[in-house]
Amino acid sequence: MIASLIIQVNTYTSMKTQSIVSGDYQMVSIDDIKQARDRIKEYIKMTPLRASPFLSKLTGASVFLKLESEQVTGSFKVRGALNRLMTLSKEDAEKGVITASTGNHGLGVAFAAQKLGVRAKVVFPIGASVVKRARMIESAVEVIQDVGYEDIEPYARKLAEERGFTYVSPYNDPEIVAGAGTSGLEIIEQLDAIDAVLVPIGGGGLISGIATVIKAMKPETQVIGVQSEVSPEVHDSWVAGHWVDAEESDSLAQGLMGGVESDSITLSIINDHVDRIILVSEDSIKRAMRFLYEQESLLIEGAGAVTTAALMENKSEFVGKKVVLTLSGGNISKDDLLSQIS
Repeated sequence: MIASLIIQVNTYTSMKTQSIVSGDYQMVSIDDIKQARDRIKEYIKMTPLRASPFLSKLTGASVFLKLESEQVTGSFKVRGALNRLMTLSKEDAEKGVITASTGNHGLGVAFAAQKLGVRAKVVFPIGASVVKRARMIESAVEVIQDVGYEDIEPYARKLAEERGFTYVSPYNDPEIVAGAGTSGLEIIEQLDAIDAVLVPIGGGGLISGIATVIKAMKPETQVIGVQSEVSPEVHDSWVAGHWVDAEESDSLAQGLMGGVESDSITLSIINDHVDRIILVSEDSIKRAMRFLYEQESLLIEGAGAVTTAALMENKSEFVGKKVVLTLSGGNISKDDLLSQIS
C-alpha cells in the first residue's frame, strides 16, 4: 500500500516534499539479519520471551512478553546501532557520527560508539526524558538539545553536512533495520506456532526487521504494528497508501514520537510485510504501564507498553491465540512511571 517515497531535499525545515515511486527501495533480507546477529552477538543479550499468566487470563489468549527492556541499554535500539557502526567504512567512522533520537536510539549509539571507539553526538528533542539525556551524557556522547521532536532528524542531517559528521538514522537505514530484526530471529527460535506478534512503531525500524524475519520464516504469523492515536504518522500513511504528514501531540509513548522521513525504507517494508496497524489511546497506554508494573513487576516506558495496550483494547480478537507482545524499552525510572500512571 505504501510506496517508496523519495525526499527531494534534506535541509533543516519542517516542510517535507515527497514523490511516490513504487517498489524502489533497498530490501533487507533474512540473510542480512542473520549476518547482523553474527556481527553484534558479542555485545548484546538474547532477551527473554516470558509467558504472562496475568495477561493470558485477562484476555483469553496465550500471551508471551519479548523483554527488549532487558537489553544491555534498556531497549532494542542497541541492536541496530551496533550493526550500523560496525558496518561503517573506516573513513566514515573516523569522521565521527551524529544521530537524532528521542532517547533509546541515542543510548544505543552511545553504547556502540563507546565499545567501538567512535566519536558520537546525539540531537535530542527539547522536553524529552531527563533520565535518558543523563544516561547519554554519562556515556560520553555530546547531547545537542536545540529543537523539538519534529525537527531533530532534519537538524541532525543539517549538522552532519555542515560539520562533516556521518549521519546515522534511527530507522531509515538497511543496517539499522537488519540489527533490529535480530530480535525477530530470537522470537522464532524461542517459541513455536505463533499466531500474532505485536510490535511498537515509531520510525518503523523494529517492526520492519521483525516482520522481515516472520514473513520469511513463519509467513502464517500475523505481524501487527501499534502506535498511539496522538502520534499516528505511519498508521495514517499505511491507510492512505502514501506518506502523510500527520499532526502529533505529546504522548506517554515519547519514544514513538518525532515522525518519519518521507523516503524511509521502513514505509515500504511495512507495506509489504505488516498485516495491520492498531492505534491505541493514551488512557490505554497508561493502563498498560500500570498493569505491567503491578502484575508483572516490570518498569516499561510508554513506547514499550503500547503493544500491551493494543491487546487489552482488542482482547476479543485474540482469544485462543498465541500472541507475542514486544516490550521495546524500559528506560524509565520508578518515580517517573508512578507519576505517569497515577
